[in-house]
Amino acid sequence: MTPFQERLYGNIPAVMTALDDNFLVDREALRRTTRRLLDNGCSGVVVVGTSGEFAQIDDDQREVAVREVVAEVDGQVPVIVGCGQPNVRRTHTQAKSAADWGADGLLVNPPFYFPMTQDEVVGYFAELVQASPLPVLLYNIPSMTKVTVAAATLPRLRDVGVEGTKDSSGSPANTLSYLAAIGSDVDFRVIVGGDTCFLHLLDAGVCATTGLLSNVAPQLPVRIYDAWKSGDYQAGFVAQRRANALFAAFFPLHEFLPAAGKGVLSKLGLMQKWVAPPKISMDDSQIDEAFAAVREFLPEFE
Repeated sequence: MTPFQERLYGNIPAVMTALDDNFLVDREALRRTTRRLLDNGCSGVVVVGTSGEFAQIDDDQREVAVREVVAEVDGQVPVIVGCGQPNVRRTHTQAKSAADWGADGLLVNPPFYFPMTQDEVVGYFAELVQASPLPVLLYNIPSMTKVTVAAATLPRLRDVGVEGTKDSSGSPANTLSYLAAIGSDVDFRVIVGGDTCFLHLLDAGVCATTGLLSNVAPQLPVRIYDAWKSGDYQAGFVAQRRANALFAAFFPLHEFLPAAGKGVLSKLGLMQKWVAPPKISMDDSQIDEAFAAVREFLPEFE
């Protein structure tokens, strides 16, 4: 197992990118948000991923976001940067830039827009691993990319140097098929997107969870992991049920989940409500309703 792989465990939130009303990174707000995650026991962060609105924020704001998070983390936990564009050279440039900005690893989706064969996926990642100064994780999110990475492809990706995957298929069965394809190989790490089945999937072999909801209640997946690690399944199931209750309360709030998350955090004074265009931020009445729906789950009010 590589040093990077050894640091992949527990709760690794997908950080929302704090923006001001000009849709530029709000540096102080982003650092406050990151600090809250660390103070609540998170063991890593993903920056400018899906929850970080990588597809909408201006290109020059990627550097601002990554550098601010790297500075706030200061080596405490790994900083993983979301990468992946339809253009190969642009993706390689993003990878090299992330290294220059001080990141520890990359979470890379397959090129989106055109469907890809499994051979094309393997070739794409093989070239990226060779070009990248940082370790590479596959980001499987077929709902966004139109590319489903098959379980049988994972050993091939491991063999070309990919160090793990985040499975955001939304299907526990798919995550289990990934684990089965890798078997007992600890040199390939499997992270699950979202935490609704986190305790069960930890038992099956996943090492961590990454998702948006940890911006809201970062302590809940941490409790699940800590209970599982100590063998206290009763506490683990209590924490899992709590996390699932938050999921049920949060997901109906808004069709664009970062808008709901930012609205809630704005009520805590952590960041402003703005999401990058063309998406639309919540209005004040929506924010009040959202905050009331999830207030009991926030670490500040437990």
